[in-house]
Amino acid sequence: MGTSKDILTDRIYELEQEVKQLKKNKKHIYVHETETIWVDCGELHLQCEQGNIVFNMQTLFNDLPTIINLCIKEQETNKKEILKEISLLTKL
Repeated sequence: MGTSKDILTDRIYELEQEVKQLKKNKKHIYVHETETIWVDCGELHLQCEQGNIVFNMQTLFNDLPTIINLCIKEQETNKKEILKEISLLTKL
């Protein structure tokens, strides 16, 4: 049986491996605000709190109509919800 130090060392190693696996499996990055945007070698770079996100410009360009459409729809939905809340408040 190992010493307390050996047990702690083994546990630290296990936790480090778990963290590496979690980072590798991370599927979503939430971008609240972009800090800097630039283009280099046909790639769009968005710098945010979590790091840099890089898009292939051609792929992004092809996706722009869908992205813009989704943004407009979401903004309209949000606008309707806010106006509804304002309307309810003015009836009080």
